[in-house]
Amino acid sequence: MKLRPITRKDIAKEAGVSETVVSYVINGNRYVLAEKRKRVEEAIEKLNYRPNTMARALKGKQSNHILLIADDIKGEYFGKLMSEIDQLAYKEGYFVTLCEDRADEDFIQRIYSRFFDGILIGSASFSVENIQRLINASIPIVLLEIKDYSSITGSFGLINTGLYDGAITAVNTLYEKGRKSLLFLDRIGGKGTDITDWRTKGFLDQTKKLKLNADVLSGYQNAEELDQMLSEYMKNASIDGIVGRNDYVALVGMQVCKNSGIRIGVDCSVIGFDDSRSARYSDPPLTSIAINQKEIARAVISMLMALMKKDENHQILRENLSTTLVMRKSV
Repeated sequence: MKLRPITRKDIAKEAGVSETVVSYVINGNRYVLAEKRKRVEEAIEKLNYRPNTMARALKGKQSNHILLIADDIKGEYFGKLMSEIDQLAYKEGYFVTLCEDRADEDFIQRIYSRFFDGILIGSASFSVENIQRLINASIPIVLLEIKDYSSITGSFGLINTGLYDGAITAVNTLYEKGRKSLLFLDRIGGKGTDITDWRTKGFLDQTKKLKLNADVLSGYQNAEELDQMLSEYMKNASIDGIVGRNDYVALVGMQVCKNSGIRIGVDCSVIGFDDSRSARYSDPPLTSIAINQKEIARAVISMLMALMKKDENHQILRENLSTTLVMRKSV
């Protein structure tokens, strides 16, 4: 589907009136017969029209505005990343807005109509198809490589933050501790297991390589559901190692184990991702895979500045970063 904003011409065609009548209704500055007004208003609602006033006012100019799309804005990780990006962007004269991915057509149209100079996408739920549409619309895009984006074409930035290798490190660490039955806890809010997600893929690939018993738990919408599902799972399965897609789900997993009388670091080892503040002060402190937000922010701003120049020589800008294992007593 070609990405473009709905125009007043589209509304006029749908309502069977002239563009002038549509403008009168939208601006509210002229009298319009009630019957025509009703048809225009119904067409606006049906086509989900939003006046792109900012884009019209700034046509050919910059808005000095960058959008960061995340799949979890409540967690600490994107808060830290937002802070790092904001500091660098501000020095370049840009403001940054953080929003949560809605994963629907209305969300995509709103992004397009708001006229951002550049967009950073760090959401596993943001579809490859919609990413491609934004790139095709010549919007400067940088992707955090959360999953496999090899099918995407065009000019954009791609930052591998080390998630796949980080997951392998987590599995190897558990293996070296003698753990042989491992469970991966997926993100809260996901619809099911996504094997294209680099953390999930790294976990499954390495457990298969080491011939370990491995499984993935997913499909829960909040911490309470995760607690219930994991508690039921553990009634029928014996696990001695847990890898969480982030620290939050890892800490929930740790608490479920403790509630079942399992000793963390003795009977079962737990590793998370993100190295959040809560990981340092949990009981016991949580081992975690730290992601380098400062280096990600540097790469994001560098790529966006290059893409905004629209240099035809730029195709895919790539940067590979690495993660760090932070050992604590949960292993």
